[in-house]
Amino acid sequence: MTTQDILTAVGLIGIGGLLKSLVDFLIAGKKLKSESQHNFKETGYKAIILLCYTFINFEREGSKLAIQRPDIHSKNQLFDELKAEWANMILFASDRVIKTMKRFLKMKNQKSFNQWIVSMGKDLYGLKTNIQEKDLLLKKKLDE
Repeated sequence: MTTQDILTAVGLIGIGGLLKSLVDFLIAGKKLKSESQHNFKETGYKAIILLCYTFINFEREGSKLAIQRPDIHSKNQLFDELKAEWANMILFASDRVIKTMKRFLKMKNQKSFNQWIVSMGKDLYGLKTNIQEKDLLLKKKLDE
């Protein structure tokens, strides 16, 4: 095959067609990677939320933890697990999520938990929300 035959073949296919195929291939690979990262992040956030919720409500929810995490027997062990999860979040979480999780670990209260949840929603889905602390507080008892 001569150079002229190769140029003729490329001319028939078209340089535009070749470039489009290459671009489509690169975009598809990037999209697949992005979707995979998003799914990993979403799964991680959901698991950590449940651990933090249990921590905040340990007296009421702690016994349920034994089903999912039989290796955790105390609130202190759960707190140690949350610190390890926080360190792991550096692999996938936004700066804001990492900082609000740190605030939660320091304050250990419902307010910092709620702020952290909102930051995760913004990180995962780009939520634009005006939700405030008072909007996330629930009554402690059914009759309140």
